[in-house]
This record gives sequence, C-alpha cells and structure tokens, in this order.
Amino acid sequence: MAKNQELEEHTNNLPWLERQYEAQKLITTVRKIKEIHVYSSDEIIRVVGQRYRRLRPRRPGKRGHIEFELKRLETVFNVAYSRLKQAAEMPNIESLSAFHRSLVDSFIGSEQYIKALKRVRKGLRLIRNFWNEYRLLILSSQSPSEAARLRREGSGRILSVIRRLRKDLEVLSKTRAELLKTHIIAEGLPIVVVAGIPSAGKSTLVAALSTAEPEIASYPFTTKQIIVGKVTSVTPNFYIVDTPGILERPPEEHNVIERKALAALRSLPDVVVYLFDPSIDRVQDIDKQIRLLESIVHSFIKDNTALLILAINKIDAAEKEALDKLEETLDKTIAIEAISRKLCHNKPLRISALKRTGLEALLETIMDCLKKTTPWLFVKYN
Repeated sequence: MAKNQELEEHTNNLPWLERQYEAQKLITTVRKIKEIHVYSSDEIIRVVGQRYRRLRPRRPGKRGHIEFELKRLETVFNVAYSRLKQAAEMPNIESLSAFHRSLVDSFIGSEQYIKALKRVRKGLRLIRNFWNEYRLLILSSQSPSEAARLRREGSGRILSVIRRLRKDLEVLSKTRAELLKTHIIAEGLPIVVVAGIPSAGKSTLVAALSTAEPEIASYPFTTKQIIVGKVTSVTPNFYIVDTPGILERPPEEHNVIERKALAALRSLPDVVVYLFDPSIDRVQDIDKQIRLLESIVHSFIKDNTALLILAINKIDAAEKEALDKLEETLDKTIAIEAISRKLCHNKPLRISALKRTGLEALLETIMDCLKKTTPWLFVKYN
C-alpha cells in the first residue's frame, strides 16, 4: 500500500509529466513524418509529364476534345496537388518536441522552416483555386482551340507554383530526413547524453555500454548525427546518446554538426557524461576542454534537473603523471559553484572506453545519478 502511494506521488511529479509529454511528442512526430514523402519540384513535374503523355481522347467531336483538354488539366492538378499536399502535412514547429525544435533550429533555422511550410500550404491553395477557375472556363469554352489555350494557361500557372516552391520543398525534405535519422525512440526511459570534444571517445563509450553501433574512427568529427543506444544491462533500462564532438569556440563559429550536439544537450538529458581526453593526440588541450565543460553547464544544464558526471577517458593512452595533473586541475574546476551543484560524483572517474576499463564504476555512477533525476522510474523496481 505504501509502495503504491509512493508511486502515485512520483507519477504526479511535474518533471515526470513533462518527460512523458515530450516523449509522446517525439513518437507522434516520427510516426507522422514516416508516412510523408516530400517530393521535389522536379519529381512532381516529371510525374505530371509522364501521366500527361499517356492521355488520349475518349470520344470524337467538339465536346470530346473539350473534355480531353479538361482531363489533361485535371491530371496536372491531381498530380501536383496530391504530391504537394504531403509536404504541406509536415508538422507545425510548435507541435514538435523541445529536442526536435532545437534540432530544426540548429541545422535549418526554425524561421526558415516555418516560412517554407507556410509557402507550401499557400501554394496548395493557389493550385486548387487555379483548378476550380480553369475547369469552369474550359467547360464553358466554345471551341477545342479555346479549351486547349485555357488548358495550357491553367497548367502553366499550376506548374509555375511548383517551380517557385523548389527551395521550400528542399527545406522540408531536409528537415524530414534529419528528424528521422536523429530521433529518440521514446519509451519514457531516462536519457544519458555523452558530450565532449571531437575524438574524446564518445562513440566508443556508447558502443561499449549499449546496443548502438556508431562509426568509430581515429579522425575528429566522425559522428555527424545524434546516435542513440539502449542500455539493457541494468534496470530500469536507459538511453545513451552519442553526440557529435564540440570544439571550444564562440557559438557563432559552431558548425551544423556541433549545433546538433548542442540541441541534444539543450533538451534531452537526465544525466550528462562529459568526457575528457588527456591523450597526447587530443584535438584540443585540457584548458579548452574545461572551458567547454563550463560553457555546457552554464548554457544548458545549470537551470534544469540534469546532473553531471565527469570522466577521464583514454587512460590507457596517457601517462599517470598527466592523469594526476589533470585531476589536480579539475579539482579547481569542480570547486566552481555552478559545476559542483550539478555533480553527482565528487571526483572524475578514470576510464578507458576502448579497453572497457572502469565502465562498471561509470555505470553504477550513472544509475546513482538517475535515481536522483528520475526517482519515479526506480520506485517500480524496488
């Protein structure tokens, strides 16, 4: 009885409701856009031409030819309208989850997406208006030649709309593709986001702990999109997210790949695992890695419920003196109030994702953090 009461108290917790609401938005968006195909202008015009050329008059005489011209215009309208209608069914920006909105903003720009969707929907209305207008004109035409002239005029205006929407359809197509390949398969499970500079070993860690199989290589920026793995070796399960590497530099200098990582950090995590790379071939030195950590804490997790774990990776590729010196440097960083308040472990963990050294301790620490950020999920299993 007490357990049921405790579960009810947790499930009435606002963060839990928000997480479930966001998870449902993720599911709804992905299901919807999977059923949509955004055709390009060229594809629409090509299909119009293919259908158009197959048409033949059904009966002779004046009325037969006028009916034929109407059928040709109807074919142009049906193909253009049905293809464009799919693009117009892309979701409104406000219906997207916080993660999807951040993602759209990071690689396309929310304003550009909104304008593209608005123009496509306006184009859809124009096409229908042209069809209604020219259908009546052709039906009331006095000769086959007049019907043919009206058909050419009506078809031209419909296809002109399609051509003018070329760039807008490209924006919607890119958005759809990006959301499909970076979405989170949401079950209301906790989400752990792994962050750090390029080549810090994020992909190797995610592959070692989860079902994900990210591309792993020795050159920076291997990960170009958000990769999600599910950790099933513990209960409850959780998602672990491999993000593209971020260089420590001004926000305006971040590229599209880095902005995807920032979108994930802004809206997904219950826990952030920040990896330090102490190896001699690291992409950026330790000072810059610390500044990046400070930036992530201040910009993305300082004011939400996410907690932070610090891990020093690649201990198999670094000298012990270098590791000790790094820990001494991190002691000063950990003392920063904004960071210390977010830490759920007061010392950085030493790991090697490649050699799988220290991963059990890291996994235990992650679970301890999740008990603090998502306690309602643990009630079920106690």
